[in-house]
Amino acid sequence: MKRVEVPKPQEYLDLVESKQHDYLYHDHPNDGIDLFTDDQLEKIGWFAITFDFISYRDIAAFIEENCQGTLTYNDHPLGFNGFVEVDNIEDVREQVKQFVIDTIKKNPLDEYDDDQIEALEFFGIKI
Repeated sequence: MKRVEVPKPQEYLDLVESKQHDYLYHDHPNDGIDLFTDDQLEKIGWFAITFDFISYRDIAAFIEENCQGTLTYNDHPLGFNGFVEVDNIEDVREQVKQFVIDTIKKNPLDEYDDDQIEALEFFGIKI
């Protein structure tokens, strides 16, 4: 993923405003990543976080390391701000879903609650 630093905070905030309909997520210093703007990816994330060992930040880190697109950021002393635009959302959905499936399979639990069972069904994982 290409990384573009915008050193001036106000320029960065102006970009966030102008790109709000284009980015996949915004990593804000106060809120972190609270949602993915793509409905299908948000659903994958929603089911993934029922497991304590997967977070939205984990998914975002995977995207930033493995998918094509641009991470635009401002690394301010008061906190990191960044947003990601991806080149091909279909590829990202597929890669993220497989990442979550692989992570769940590597971390089997002794017992699953109802939400986790529903997530396993969503991901097509048999227990």
